Amino acid sequence: MVELISPPDPHSLIPPLLACLPTSFASPRPPPALLPLLSPILRQRLHIHTSGASTNNWSPLLTWDAAKGESLKDTIENATFEPHPASGEIEVGDTEPITYKRFDHETLKAQISLQEWPFTIIYLWCTGSDEGNAWKVAEVLPLDPDLRQDSTWSSSISHANESANERLVTEALQDADRAALPPQRNLSVPPADEDDYWAMYDKTPGRTPARIASVEPKLAGTSEDDYYARYGSVQPAMDSHDPDEMIEDAGQSTLQGHVLENYLSRDSEVQRERSPPPYHGILGLGLNAGGGDGDEKGLEVTQPVPSSPSTKSSEAVARLEEHAERYGLSDIGIRQHIGSSLKSMYRLAKSAGMDREEFESIVQRELETLSIYDHA
Repeated sequence: MVELISPPDPHSLIPPLLACLPTSFASPRPPPALLPLLSPILRQRLHIHTSGASTNNWSPLLTWDAAKGESLKDTIENATFEPHPASGEIEVGDTEPITYKRFDHETLKAQISLQEWPFTIIYLWCTGSDEGNAWKVAEVLPLDPDLRQDSTWSSSISHANESANERLVTEALQDADRAALPPQRNLSVPPADEDDYWAMYDKTPGRTPARIASVEPKLAGTSEDDYYARYGSVQPAMDSHDPDEMIEDAGQSTLQGHVLENYLSRDSEVQRERSPPPYHGILGLGLNAGGGDGDEKGLEVTQPVPSSPSTKSSEAVARLEEHAERYGLSDIGIRQHIGSSLKSMYRLAKSAGMDREEFESIVQRELETLSIYDHA
């Protein structure tokens, strides 16, 4: 069934639209009388962009081109909208011949260019609405002579339908021709030759490739003795002597971990010097073991006489016990910690440029302040 579409009437459609355009400078929202005049998609566009707290002018939204939207805003601002004194409506005046263009089976548009107004209005034929089939505003444009001279627009609806059918047939034939044409080869790229591809396998050597040498540096020694000998240069974790903590300017410190060991060895040497020589027997005197009884009787053997411990040995034992008790494991650890802390502080002061005299004065001053804790 062929639908009967009547041409749009500019004198009944355009005056309500012209009356709403000046309100874009008075209110950020379009007037309610404008919305029924618009196509559904244009009506939704205005509703989305003006439903918030926006204060922008809504007239640029009447066109889908942002550049033409600003031009439309300026055109509305410079135009004079005065109603007729008798009728109270804005007169449209003369219009250019209406042209039509069908985009597809459901989309038909009409172009109306006004002679007395600087506007070109595009109408869309809308169907299926509650108000029935009618022409609705699809777009409002500033006067555009190039659009008026576009040859794709027809002078009647029937001619627009025929042009659309011809355009569809032409596009279908062009698509078929493009599909039938072989793909064009880029002449700058040489064609691929399968012989060259398979010829690459002939260049591959048949023998097994040689083993790639490792990039890891080899060790100097290959024996196990050389391997374990490297651990001789490692500083033991329990060694009290650390070469890294030695300081040139630091004096001889008495806080060493082997104080008790040196003292014990020194006392043992003193006791060995004071004790009598060991008894060597007859062989030690150079006598013959096979001699006669007369010789053995004539030899006077002196037995060692036990004597009571002297006062000096008693004092040495008491002093040894006193030092052994004083230098306990905890006491030695504390002294080593104090010595290490002083060395660390001295290295820190030296790295900051402080000389030894200034460091000693700071330490001495801090030691003097410790008397406060002693009397507390």
